[in-house]
Amino acid sequence: MAKVYGRDEEMIPIQSDYVEMGGSTLTIDQWAQGLVVKLLEVTHGQWLYRNVHVHDATSGLAATARKEEIQRFIEDQIELGEEGLDEKDHYLLEVNLEDLESTTGEEQHYWLLQIQAARSERALRAANQNNVHSRDSNERGRA
Repeated sequence: MAKVYGRDEEMIPIQSDYVEMGGSTLTIDQWAQGLVVKLLEVTHGQWLYRNVHVHDATSGLAATARKEEIQRFIEDQIELGEEGLDEKDHYLLEVNLEDLESTTGEEQHYWLLQIQAARSERALRAANQNNVHSRDSNERGRA
């Protein structure tokens, strides 16, 4: 007879009495095997649900947290507006991004990288121009 661990001293005798009374066409071994299979199916189903709930790229917990962070960065960039952008990069503020809830957030992340790169490029160009002007001023002062 298959051993059902846990409270088998209660489950097996009860099921055995039920089988003897003609309440089931299964033998006690078939019933115990079926019970184990059902328990494995339930735990596997819970494991699958948890994996989707936690790790799914669109609706999982990690994805949701990542998309909330992306949304905050998007709002920060929109709040900055044209500040720190060249005129040629203003089109980035006109991009209509899809709703983060129904996407993986890749398109929004790519947009963030583009606008951050555009702001960084302008800041670097401005810093280089300031360095050139400072160097020229210093050279003229020495002459």
